[in-house]
Amino acid sequence: MERRGMTARACRRTAAAILTIALAAAGMSAAAEETLAAYNTYQAVPFVVDKGGLAADVVAYLNTKLKGKYKLQLENVPRKKLNETIEADANFKGVVLFLNPMFVNDADKKKFYWTPSFLSDANAVISPAAKKVEYSDPASLNGLRFAGVVGNRYAGLEERFGKELQREDVTEELSNLKKIASGRADVTIMPFSTYRFLLKQLGSQSPLSSTLYVSQKPHAKFDRFIFVSKNDAALGKELDAVVAGMKSDPAWKAVLSRYDLE
Repeated sequence: MERRGMTARACRRTAAAILTIALAAAGMSAAAEETLAAYNTYQAVPFVVDKGGLAADVVAYLNTKLKGKYKLQLENVPRKKLNETIEADANFKGVVLFLNPMFVNDADKKKFYWTPSFLSDANAVISPAAKKVEYSDPASLNGLRFAGVVGNRYAGLEERFGKELQREDVTEELSNLKKIASGRADVTIMPFSTYRFLLKQLGSQSPLSSTLYVSQKPHAKFDRFIFVSKNDAALGKELDAVVAGMKSDPAWKAVLSRYDLE
């Protein structure tokens, strides 16, 4: 009887030990996967399309590559809010998608940790077809009414706003196309990827396709990056490794194809 009782107690102790180890392992696994916000400031297509879009697909793609280490959760935020967040605290927690160092006053890449580029794009200069604007340099827009987006910074133009160039903002790009087409503004600038996708969504029968003109010279050609805080070098290096393999990855090529990107 005593031996049987001791055996039962030993079994219970063994089971308890196994359970403790399992719970500890589960806790270690959960702790290893850090959840972080992935900020996207582009509210227009193709970055946001209905409940999905390029931003959601990029986050899903990154999560498959970072599995077990980090988990990113997409947060679509106005550019103004992001500017306030990263300017208030250079040690912010999270990942910022799609921006270029020039867009956040970090051309020398000293403020934040930047991955290699993973997309190429350009800023299209758009005007009414009846009053075409050919862009050559910032001075070529002097005297015009500029349709901007709240929180966006336009390289080479910021110091001209309110002086040689009058700026009026809205919250998204489609409204600016309508303003240009109706003659309520003279010129706007937006990513060519957005402009092309908007026209595709509107369809060839939309009046906008025949009433808008795109300057032969863009405002700028640029690459898109991911950046994190300088204090998150470990995360930055993980993202570096993911981005380095994107161009040759069929899964990433499929994402680009979905949005007519290269």
